[in-house]
Amino acid sequence: MKKLMSCISAFAIVISTVFISCTKEGPQGEQGIQGEPGLNAQTVEPAVFGQWEVLEGTFGLENSKYVYINNDNTITILSEDAMGFKNDYISNVMVTEDQITMNASYYGNTINNYSLENNELTILSPESTSPIILQKIENGPAPSEWIKSLNILNEGPAQWEDSDVDIAFDGDYLLGWDKENSILQIDPNTLSVIGSIPTAQSAYAIEIEKSDDPSRQFFQSNNGSSNFYSYTYTSNTLNYTSESIASWIKGIASIEPGILWVSSSSDDALYRYKYDASVPSAEILETIALDFQPGGMDFRNGYLYFTNGTLLYKCQTTPEFSVVETYKIDGHYISGVTFDGTNFWLTAQERGSYTMKIIKTDLTI
Repeated sequence: MKKLMSCISAFAIVISTVFISCTKEGPQGEQGIQGEPGLNAQTVEPAVFGQWEVLEGTFGLENSKYVYINNDNTITILSEDAMGFKNDYISNVMVTEDQITMNASYYGNTINNYSLENNELTILSPESTSPIILQKIENGPAPSEWIKSLNILNEGPAQWEDSDVDIAFDGDYLLGWDKENSILQIDPNTLSVIGSIPTAQSAYAIEIEKSDDPSRQFFQSNNGSSNFYSYTYTSNTLNYTSESIASWIKGIASIEPGILWVSSSSDDALYRYKYDASVPSAEILETIALDFQPGGMDFRNGYLYFTNGTLLYKCQTTPEFSVVETYKIDGHYISGVTFDGTNFWLTAQERGSYTMKIIKTDLTI
């Protein structure tokens, strides 16, 4: 749970710069994502409800862009950084004629003073001496399009307990490490275990080389190691150990023979990695620095898909790296991703019950 705890800690620090609150989930409404009913306001300023664009300061999330204060006493905050990485945040709220009170379930309520003039909302938070300036807008992006919810076509319990396991697809079976010195082969139709592949690695990340060669490689990470290992998939024989990249490799994505993407949760970075199995030799061609811990990965049809523990990002990698779409599975954390030729599959942990699942989604290429 290293990655999950780190993500939660970082998120809590960001939120504390403006207010302290607790996320609430719920169905979407016209002006934002609707959560549980918020605190009951005694005096309400109607003009505060609506859609706002952040002009100055940071409101609730790093790189916050839009704030929707909904008339059911909930608030939705949408953020996006320079590379296109998006996030959202939802909380209960109470609005009076001069204050916005955030409902912080764990720490109590935080009161933020505000003033409204000519459709410009100025918020003074007790956590900051700088004002936060918002401009009222009419047609902000819909939260349902900002981060798209994927539908579940099939799901079943995963055969492992660890929340950081990535998965792969070998053309017939889903593959995933079960923490018992083996990688399971799982029937995608029944989600039952068909067989297993012995391994000496703690293979949180695995990947089948994109190649028609009968001796195509099978890549495996190893716990906190900064190396990964190449095996011949058909014979399960070790070919070589990679050069050192970065520790805690949580995702490996084959682009083509000789080129991989690798994610490191300790470095908060993605690496485009060139290897030559015949030498062996290696070279890091590109490094993408992130503000969060990346997880499982897959590369399909020219796009890199990878997780951050909560969301799934679809990214273009040329001519420059940027996010094309952002996805989520409602009520789940996401750790791994693969593609079966038609649909994308995820490894995910159900919120609340913490049950690990394998999920077939309606996401296609």
